[in-house]
Amino acid sequence: MFSSIEEDDRRTVINNCYWPLFKLVEMGFPIAIEAPALTLEIIQAIDKNWIDKLKQFIRARKIEFIGSGYSQIIGPLVPAEVNDWNQSIGQDIYQEILGVEPQMALVNEMAYSSGMIEHYANHRYKSIIMEWNNPRKEHPDWKNV
Repeated sequence: MFSSIEEDDRRTVINNCYWPLFKLVEMGFPIAIEAPALTLEIIQAIDKNWIDKLKQFIRARKIEFIGSGYSQIIGPLVPAEVNDWNQSIGQDIYQEILGVEPQMALVNEMAYSSGMIEHYANHRYKSIIMEWNNPRKEHPDWKNV
């Protein structure tokens, strides 16, 4: 959503950070890209060509798109209905903009709780991902793999 980036700098971020991702794909690297639906709406308003290129690579199975709902919210801190709406609206917009329904979701703000699983499952996600370092820090008994 570019929350920490000034609106005037969004195009610069798209040009300098988002477009170069496609160079990796063109070099043969399979990659995954995650974005909230709101971010896709913003990018589409600024640079529709980037969205078109993303769709092309998704269709060619060169990029896996990872969803996260409409907005990056801290799920365990909001009512269940808000989590449900966030995922529902997100899936609708992913379909509208990209023509896909992501199968994998990023846990927003890395704020996991067992109550969040139903929201991902109810909106047809097959898996979730999140960072490893912070949970690992709290579990010294976990083995490094």
